[in-house]
Amino acid sequence: MTSTSGGAGRPSAGGGQTTAAGTRRIPAGEAADGGPARGAAGDAVPWAALAGLGALGALLGYLAKYPCRFGGAWLDGGQYAAACYSDVFPLYYRDGLDQGLVPYIDKPVEYPVLTGGLMHLVARAVSGLPDPLTRALAYFDVTALVMGVCLTATVLATGWLVGRGGVHPPDGTAFDRRRALLAGGVTALVPAGVLTAYINWDHLAVALFTVGLALYARGDRWQWGGGALIGLAVAAKFYPFLVFGPILVLVLRRLLGRGGLAAGDLLRPLGGAAAAWAAVNAPVALAAPEGWATFFAFSSERGTDWGSVYYVLGGHGLFDSGDHDLVNTFGTGGLAVACALIAVLGVTARRPPRLEQLLLLTVAAFLITNKVWSPQFVLWLIPLAVLAWPRNLGTWPPVAAFALWQLAEVGYFFGIWQHLLHTTAAAQGADAGLDFEGYALLSLGRLVTLVLLCGVTVADVMAAGRRGAADPAAAPGSPPAAAPGAEPGRGPGRGAWTAPGEGGESAP
Repeated sequence: MTSTSGGAGRPSAGGGQTTAAGTRRIPAGEAADGGPARGAAGDAVPWAALAGLGALGALLGYLAKYPCRFGGAWLDGGQYAAACYSDVFPLYYRDGLDQGLVPYIDKPVEYPVLTGGLMHLVARAVSGLPDPLTRALAYFDVTALVMGVCLTATVLATGWLVGRGGVHPPDGTAFDRRRALLAGGVTALVPAGVLTAYINWDHLAVALFTVGLALYARGDRWQWGGGALIGLAVAAKFYPFLVFGPILVLVLRRLLGRGGLAAGDLLRPLGGAAAAWAAVNAPVALAAPEGWATFFAFSSERGTDWGSVYYVLGGHGLFDSGDHDLVNTFGTGGLAVACALIAVLGVTARRPPRLEQLLLLTVAAFLITNKVWSPQFVLWLIPLAVLAWPRNLGTWPPVAAFALWQLAEVGYFFGIWQHLLHTTAAAQGADAGLDFEGYALLSLGRLVTLVLLCGVTVADVMAAGRRGAADPAAAPGSPPAAAPGAEPGRGPGRGAWTAPGEGGESAP
């Protein structure tokens, strides 16, 4: 007889992460014979296929920049009309990387230290090339290569997580190769992801965060390493820090006796994240305190930017978007209210929500209430939307919501460049591109469809555990459903939560 780890007859927090075969613990995703990772149905993890999907997405993203990289649109001002803008090329000059300046020490930059460090390393790698333009183009090429590797890592981690049934799969869940490939394909190849791949350095944080979630999913000591990667992701972009809010909600839910995560499932990754974040930030903070603090000062002091709801409302005269304090107050207050509502959902739902679902809702709330909502921020959401895919609503509601959201994101991608073309032309007395009214409509479409996607996720959380809803116990090899009145996610002799991976046939 096999038993889950965490004490006799007790699963570890997050349930179903390891099983014992004889006396050796077998991590989920690893075969008992030490061979390729397989599920109960015998499916091997399709690492090569997932890597191929990631490489294809990276290549398509590079080709999307063809008019700028090879057609001269970065040089002749045609980047907005060609929709191939990237921060990477102009910031090579703006931040003095072409002159060998070291970020933070020689010149402040607006990014966290891991992103600034990558900018410096790539600039050093191309510094031996013969002329400034060749170096700048090569700087973009090498950056795109690194971001392509990061995308591939994200695809691998997302595919593995979905194939195994999520961060906390039900006990006995078989690895599903088809779901893994579908999840990897969506993550790599959705048009919004391809179009925004190389606008900025976001793929670095997304990859570190997603791989960190994959390590966290392995439980116990792996959560230290997962937390360390999440800490590094925070050192590249701030948003991965938001993961600790949903974990805390699930810990509080367990303390209230409603099933959830153990305190160690929060403390281990939080400790790893703090250590890793401090390890890369402390040297820069000590060597160049003013340069290091630039990111935090810039984030606080910058005004309302493109894409934010405040920019659109301000353009219609409905909000004073020029008042920085007012914008910061509304942004912080709005996010606090949204997080409180998400916490209430997480604690009061019939069954413990999946961590991925609460995380998607939290990151979406952060973007909706933020004063900056750049087009490439969709890269933060794509793997989370795939991981949080509803499992209790059938096939078409989540497919329709996801498709509408992606359509709106693509529309916004082209709309922002056309609007910037319009503002640039207007400054020169010309008329071109998309005026504010058209741009505001596309911004509203992006907002509404993301809210719709979140609404479908909330509906899935609320549907879990209802009579007639799909049950994770229906999965082959999973334990039977709890008796009426039993605590959700717990059975006789169980002291920790097995997170529900509610059944259903919708994909991924």
